[in-house]
Amino acid sequence: MEDRELGNTHTTKGIKKTEKENTFSKSIMSTIVLLYILGAVLGTVLVIVAAVVDIKIGMSLDSSMFIAYAAYLGGPTATSIIFYAWKSKAENVLKIGQSFKAEQQVEVIDVLSKMGGN
Repeated sequence: MEDRELGNTHTTKGIKKTEKENTFSKSIMSTIVLLYILGAVLGTVLVIVAAVVDIKIGMSLDSSMFIAYAAYLGGPTATSIIFYAWKSKAENVLKIGQSFKAEQQVEVIDVLSKMGGN
């Protein structure tokens, strides 16, 4: 009963591990995501405040702050999407390969690996 409450279990060399176990890489990724979100919120506030101050003083808006902010948001977002697409493709190739008989697997994986020029 206890294993069902914790999540699915896996055994590796006789050691039971739960899927919900917090690993070092999950902690690092959680910290990075938290810092990214905090940076995005702080960046939004700073860009808006700078724009309002520039307008109140009568200066023209400085477009470099918008460009830097867009790069801060867009770079990691694009990288994450590309990585997720690559990871999904790799998982799907493995799943498709497992659904065929052994003699068909090599042919299917070869065809799939040549798709899209990747």
